[in-house]
Amino acid sequence: MKGKILIAVPTFENIKPQCFKSIYGLANPKDFNLYFDYVKGYDCARARNEIAKLAINHGFDYVLMIDSDVSVPKDALVKLLECETDIALGWYYKKRTRTDETVIFDFGKDFNNKNIIYGKTLLDLNNPFDIKGGGLGISLVNVNVFRKMPYPYFKYVIYDNDTILSEDLYFCSEARKYGMNIKCNPNVKGNHIYEVSV
Repeated sequence: MKGKILIAVPTFENIKPQCFKSIYGLANPKDFNLYFDYVKGYDCARARNEIAKLAINHGFDYVLMIDSDVSVPKDALVKLLECETDIALGWYYKKRTRTDETVIFDFGKDFNNKNIIYGKTLLDLNNPFDIKGGGLGISLVNVNVFRKMPYPYFKYVIYDNDTILSEDLYFCSEARKYGMNIKCNPNVKGNHIYEVSV
């Protein structure tokens, strides 16, 4: 019997056409049936929580979350499954950055610029490797991860010094506390999609 993968897009408004086209073009792993859904009208944390509940309630094995402003390579799902881990991330450059900053973080005390793994480094790597966490714009999560963690899985944290921990980095931090392994596959490079106003 084939496994089930939910491909889900958390979106406040709309899915960018390039994003949907890249999802439509994904290679289908031979041992899985793929299903698509999107959660619209919520902030990202709530949308991701709704996606997690949907995946649990409908017996999915994995959920592939793709942000509405990210396009993915054709082999993204196959390559993320090859990581054989609890949480597998692809990568992309931070939106509107003029530097080499990505959304992937190496081990260290905080999620900050000191721990960013830069694009040049990722482009030189070939094999999946352990990371502290990262942005979930291209993320494959084994649904058992949600079953082992308390709800809500995703939330924003505002600290006393007014710094904010985003919902995706909160999730990665909590998942690691519960013994989950997180890997990045450097061969899964997506693109941030955005319009430039003139």
